[in-house]
Amino acid sequence: MRIIWVLVLVVTSLFAQVDLTPKEKLFIKNHLFHCVVTPNWAPFNMLKDDKIEGIAIDYWKLIKHKLNLKSNCKILPSWTLVLEDIKNKNSDIVPATAKTPDKQNFALFTKPYATYPIVIATRNNIGFINSMAQLENRKIVVGKNYSAAEILKKHFPNLNIIEVKDIKTALDYVSRGKAFAAIDNLPVIAYNINKYQFANLKISGKAPFDFKVRFMVRNDYPLLVSAINKAIDSITPEEKERIFKKWVYVVYQTGIDTKKLLTIAFIAIGLILILIALVIYQFFEIKKRRKFETQLIKTATIDSLTGIFNRKHIDYMLQKEVEEAKRYANSLSIIFCDIDHFKDINDKFGHKVGDIVLEELAKIMKQNIRKSDIIGRWGGEEFLIILPHTPLNEALRVAEKLQSAIRNYEFPKIGKITCSFGVTEFKSEDSIYRLMIRVDQALYEAKNTGRDKIVVKKD
Repeated sequence: MRIIWVLVLVVTSLFAQVDLTPKEKLFIKNHLFHCVVTPNWAPFNMLKDDKIEGIAIDYWKLIKHKLNLKSNCKILPSWTLVLEDIKNKNSDIVPATAKTPDKQNFALFTKPYATYPIVIATRNNIGFINSMAQLENRKIVVGKNYSAAEILKKHFPNLNIIEVKDIKTALDYVSRGKAFAAIDNLPVIAYNINKYQFANLKISGKAPFDFKVRFMVRNDYPLLVSAINKAIDSITPEEKERIFKKWVYVVYQTGIDTKKLLTIAFIAIGLILILIALVIYQFFEIKKRRKFETQLIKTATIDSLTGIFNRKHIDYMLQKEVEEAKRYANSLSIIFCDIDHFKDINDKFGHKVGDIVLEELAKIMKQNIRKSDIIGRWGGEEFLIILPHTPLNEALRVAEKLQSAIRNYEFPKIGKITCSFGVTEFKSEDSIYRLMIRVDQALYEAKNTGRDKIVVKKD
């Protein structure tokens, strides 16, 4: 088998077209490259018959042949020592790891040559894990300084992460109940569960990110990175499939008889059906929750009678628009509107008719302002309209349009009504309090000088 693999690599290297620059060619010609690995990360790197082999080693052999690299490879007992070796430039390249911020401080990375999901392994009695939130307040084990550990710390800093020397130890912790879950990429977890016969463990879920396998190179060898990237681009789908099938067989097929395989198939089908049921259930739960959340938001922001914003939310929107006007020096105007003689309407026709007037008036005003304008019920029969990006003269035209529309509308049971309007424009030195005092004074003047008027207040 090894002879066939070597022959395949040799033939591949003869036909591979890797177009290197003169600098890249010279750099490769003048260097002996030192590879460094740990044997504790099967099936990517592992010892067999005193030789290192695995997925990463096969890809490294393929790259070496494509680029005609001269190299040797040494084995260190832990991943931490491998990282130190690259950091201190005692070695030049690591065949398999993920790009993380910590490692980028001292190393360069090629583009990914393979991508695998990061999965969660638990005991068999644990149900499907569909969210990382289910891991909170639980002990999670990972390999010390492994890429999965760095990714988890970055994305989920609140998880209780315990680092152990390798993934076999991590799975042993879970198997003996010393931890809730172990996390690493799919090939590593699957291989170790099968090889060490952790019969009480299973893959229960997937993390929301993938493990992109790359070569890690010492940070003063950018020419080696660019050359390897070109070699990765030249890897054919057939070459990738050949490596994949070789290690899938090792991980999943060795020692499994037909009866056991059928049992596993039935279990897998059962799990798929359960997953489908969970997805359907989750879909409807999400739909119900979103509907409930929408109702809550509506209750919190919308006036139940008129269907426009309530006082609390119009206050919030005013503050937001004022802050934006200050930050970007945008124009901003507001209109304060009050129904004339509204108390008389309530006294003569009753509060139910008064409510209808408020509803109808809100509809008229919404129909006669722009979509970008914001309207809310300030209180009682008072309404506030916020006009973003609108100078005072344009705000006056909006008020006139509203005044005309209200004058010409036949309200149910009572006929015609009028409104008074105060209009003002935000100034850079204004606070919200000063802005509202000014528009309130304009409205007060409109009501006290005959009503059905528009008063503009500049200062």
